[in-house]
This record gives sequence, structure tokens and C-alpha cells, in this order.
Amino acid sequence: MVRTLAEESKLREDLCKVGRRLYDRHLTSGAGGSVSVRTGGEEVLIKPSGFSLADMMPEHVIKVDMKGTVLEGQYRPSTDTPWHLMIYETRPEVRAIVHAHPPICGAFACAGVSLDIPTFTEVIIQVGKIPLMEYATPTTMKYASLIADSMVNSDALLMKNHGTITLGANLEQAFQRTELLEDFARLVLLAKILGGPNLLPPEEVHRLRTLESETWRMKIAEELYK
Repeated sequence: MVRTLAEESKLREDLCKVGRRLYDRHLTSGAGGSVSVRTGGEEVLIKPSGFSLADMMPEHVIKVDMKGTVLEGQYRPSTDTPWHLMIYETRPEVRAIVHAHPPICGAFACAGVSLDIPTFTEVIIQVGKIPLMEYATPTTMKYASLIADSMVNSDALLMKNHGTITLGANLEQAFQRTELLEDFARLVLLAKILGGPNLLPPEEVHRLRTLESETWRMKIAEELYK
């Protein structure tokens, strides 16, 4: 799908809006995190390296091809670019990626405690599986490959000693999954204080993920934020 200049300009603005929302809602800080969106089949818009998501403007956004070659932009693309591109290559249905450092998710990541717990209906329906990835040095190709391999069948990832990644059919869906993941981490933490979360049985998890009403709701969300 080839975008017009006007459509691409809107994507740049949307990318910056999502970046500011991540920062304003304390889902990342400093120059941490990265966001990207596909403009078409072979092009991606991504955050520039070293920029705070709070300050990123449309003219700062970098356009790269699927090999990582810079097509437009005066700055270096995010050091996360290799794994963003690997995910887009292996998951053609994914149109947007959000990487953040939410503090409570980060606490679980640093403690090496999984959030892949079937206890909260909204997460089961909207996020799905949440693998816990083993630690790897950021910006290395081993790290990039490990991320891509970990997200072949999941739309969310918790990385040990690091942060989160969420995928979406559009930027809004990827953002909402990050936001929901942080709320979920808070709920799990509180549930542990109260004696531990109540786990839903596998048959109920399957039922939730196949509800016709929820499938329709997800479809509408994807259509609204194209």
C-alpha cells in the first residue's frame, strides 16, 4: 500500500503524538524508547536516535527502507531500527511498533518475573501472550534477533532488565497495548499483595480470545485508526 504525501505527513504527526503520550503518561523517560510505523510495503517511519519522545517533531522523523537505508531525514535512525525492521519483515500484518520503559513493567523485567498470567480479561483479549525475553545487550544483532524471534507469535514482549514492546495494526493499537500492559503490571503487583492473582482456566482463556463481540471490537479499533 503506497501512501500519498498527505497520508505520510499525517503518519509523521501521529508518530509524534504517540511519542508525547508515552512520555506524558510516564511510560518512558529521557531519550528512551522508540516508535515506528509502516508507510507502505517497503518503507518505515521511525524515531531518530538520541531524541526524547517528548520533543520529537514530524520533521525529525526518519524514513528508512526495509534494509535500514535512510531515505529521508537529517539524523541517525533509532538504534532499535534493526529489530523494528526484522519484526515488519516476519510479521507483515504489523503496521506499528511501540517500545517503552514503563516503570512497573520495568520492575517485573528487572526482577525477572513474568507477566504472562491469565488473570485479567482485557489483557487476555487485547494483548494476548506476553513472553519474558532473556537478557541480551541492547543495540547488538543478537538482541535484535532475540526480539524478532520472541515476537513471531505474540503482540507484546517483556524484556528482562529492560522494558516492553507492543505491536499493532496501527499506532493507536500498539500504544494502547503498552498502556494496558503497564496497568496490568500494577494490578498484578497489587494482587500479589492481596494474596496472589486468581488464574483463569485454559478453557476460559480460549473462550475470551474467541468471543465474537471482542473480535468485532478489535476490528473496529483497527479500522478507526488506519
